[in-house]
Amino acid sequence: MKHSEPQTLIVSDSQADRRLDKYIRSQVKGVPATVLFRMMRTKQITVNGAKCKPDQRTIAGDKVHLPALEVAEAKPKPAGERKAAEQLARRLSRHIVFEDDDLLIVNKPANIAVHVGSGVKAGVIEALRVLRPEDKELELAHRLDKETSGLLIVAKNSKMLRHLQGLLREGGEDIQRYYLAVVGGAVKKSGKQPRRIDAPLRKTGAATVVDRRAGQAAETKLWVKKPWGRAGTLVEAQLLTGRKHQIRVHLQHLGHPIIGDSRYGDKAANQTAAEKGVRMLMLHASRLVIPLPGGEELDVRAPMPPAWNKLRG
Repeated sequence: MKHSEPQTLIVSDSQADRRLDKYIRSQVKGVPATVLFRMMRTKQITVNGAKCKPDQRTIAGDKVHLPALEVAEAKPKPAGERKAAEQLARRLSRHIVFEDDDLLIVNKPANIAVHVGSGVKAGVIEALRVLRPEDKELELAHRLDKETSGLLIVAKNSKMLRHLQGLLREGGEDIQRYYLAVVGGAVKKSGKQPRRIDAPLRKTGAATVVDRRAGQAAETKLWVKKPWGRAGTLVEAQLLTGRKHQIRVHLQHLGHPIIGDSRYGDKAANQTAAEKGVRMLMLHASRLVIPLPGGEELDVRAPMPPAWNKLRG
């Protein structure tokens, strides 16, 4: 066990309205919660010179005085994980499409996981932490399936993370999320208005199924764009809810599974696409419209992967 240096932290606007103990632990890594609780109780840690409690909320401009604190030494990552994160960081550096002081949006290539997991040494968030070591609080605001390409939001501080997750939790269309997909077969247009797919979904193991009796509400808007090659159609989908594999299962439910979908797709269509050089799920998060805390909107777009054009010939 080592000790940090005594210091006074000044709470920034982006760190306001957090639990005090969580704020301190985000600024001084490795401090056990029990140490913080004890030092607050004995007034060794103070806020603006006054006694404080772990669950009180931070206010911008607060002065948090910290004595030397016991901190656990961080365990170094295995060399393989560190190398994988560094390699992915170099690749992702070319795919950042928007960045400011509060958030970062990356155009994730297909077949890259968003975080580490079984058999995955490094994901997007680990790579971005290598790429942006000065941003201590990088966190995913949402997820994309490993197979899906496109726009992924990463919050750079807890205030923005809470804002984004609040919008996503409320459902509806607070963050407008649009996807492009190429599906098998000729999909008929439903006039000028988009088709609305209302099919409740239920998770069953690693898969998701339509279940109108026991499923959770799931809604998707669908626009038919144009034919894509001899046996496909380009469509645009907007998520109105955020269930696991929602667009993939809804399109399968319509009888037009996404080309390249190994779980819900058509094997023959997938094989034809692979023979033409398209070996990926043809689902791409193409547009995000995000309401920001100040009242303005951020509208970010990412073009579909160039490889999709191989199916048009």
